[in-house]
Amino acid sequence: MRRFILLFFFCIALSTNAKDIKIGFINTNQVINSLSQYNQGIELISREFEPKKQELLDLYNYIELVRAKIDEIIKSGSNQSIEDDLARLANLEQSFKQETEFWQMTMNNKKIDLLKEIELVVNQTINEYALKENFDLILYENIAFVSDEVNITQEIIAEIEKF
Repeated sequence: MRRFILLFFFCIALSTNAKDIKIGFINTNQVINSLSQYNQGIELISREFEPKKQELLDLYNYIELVRAKIDEIIKSGSNQSIEDDLARLANLEQSFKQETEFWQMTMNNKKIDLLKEIELVVNQTINEYALKENFDLILYENIAFVSDEVNITQEIIAEIEKF
């Protein structure tokens, strides 16, 4: 599909004077990763979730201690009942799994929300820049080759940073 679109625009370019068409390319990953708003947002999210991360690490370490205790009892050949310890271990592991999944999902949702906010700013900036600089077409993602002459990624980053 993308090849068809590129072929379509190539045909348009051939049918008109190529110097009249202004095309630009944006590396969106580079734009997002270069933005201070994105990096600050990721840092805030990381700090927000750090206490829970530490809590989960502590729980994991405790689970490992319980597991080591059970292994020690089994290796010693003791007649001591380990059924209660095994049940407690299973409950701890289930709790750890559920809390970890919830923590990861919540953190990922916050990152997705941040990216949506950034996307709005980036799209608005691209539109304004394209109009200001008289671009006819701006492409992004999955382009096989892009000349440095049409790569306007740095210009878009500079425009966004002006906000």
